[in-house]
Amino acid sequence: MEIYNNSEQAILEALGEFQFLTSTQLVRLGRAGSRWTVWKNLNRLINTARAPVARMNYPANPSLGRLDSIHYLTPFGVRLLEGERSDREDVKAPRRVGVVFTSDYSHRIGVIDFFIALKMWAEKNGFETAHKSFYFEQKTGSNRNNKGGKSLSDNRLDIDKNGVSYIIPDGVAIVSRGEEKPFFLLMEQHNGKDTKRFMRQAYGHTLAIGEGLPSLKFGVKHQGEYIANRVFCVFENPACMQASMYRLAKNLDFDFTDVEPFFLFKTLDAMQNTTFETGWQYANGRMVEIR
Repeated sequence: MEIYNNSEQAILEALGEFQFLTSTQLVRLGRAGSRWTVWKNLNRLINTARAPVARMNYPANPSLGRLDSIHYLTPFGVRLLEGERSDREDVKAPRRVGVVFTSDYSHRIGVIDFFIALKMWAEKNGFETAHKSFYFEQKTGSNRNNKGGKSLSDNRLDIDKNGVSYIIPDGVAIVSRGEEKPFFLLMEQHNGKDTKRFMRQAYGHTLAIGEGLPSLKFGVKHQGEYIANRVFCVFENPACMQASMYRLAKNLDFDFTDVEPFFLFKTLDAMQNTTFETGWQYANGRMVEIR
């Protein structure tokens, strides 16, 4: 029977929580003091007869350069963690690994980076993450051919209003803060320069907030009352973010006035290089710090 050291066990736990992680992200999570130490522990977890961890390597990308390898739990690694934990349903195991990052690499890494920053902020403040789910946690089938049926993504919100059938936020999180109101958010990672695509997403979120759908679906209450969520929008392209914020603040596409306080914006670069609570903006450009 394999005996894992504390750092190796910490890596397994992190993969069971986030599903996919790079060595850089493992360092950011505090699973080791350097990438070299992480790599040493990962190599032992990967290069064994009954390996609990597997790795996906990628060729250099013309625009992104060399891409970090992605790590995930093998079926044996999942069983290993499930045997040690009572909350077995919380072990995140990928259903498919062969194609998941071929066209989705930067987007998925950005989403996970957001949740790593959120976790570190929550732990720093003594809060507990009560719920965390990603858009790529899907059951068998596809959302596109399942209109009107059972949601195939844990994050899917059926709207069926004003021409919007449903939205699938990239992430959902609920952070418990003791006697305070829970910190309830939906997250969107927007890559590329397509402002119109983001505006369609934002419109869906305004409809969902107006109907109270997120709080109803996830059962988020404070003192017996449902509470509204906030939408955290992270942009790979700063110019696209500024254009989207301008259109929203000016109500150019739809009336955004009543829901403006629920939307926050930040660039991916700032997300990866600042603390979670700082650097956010409302659509009108006013800075806001998360508390």
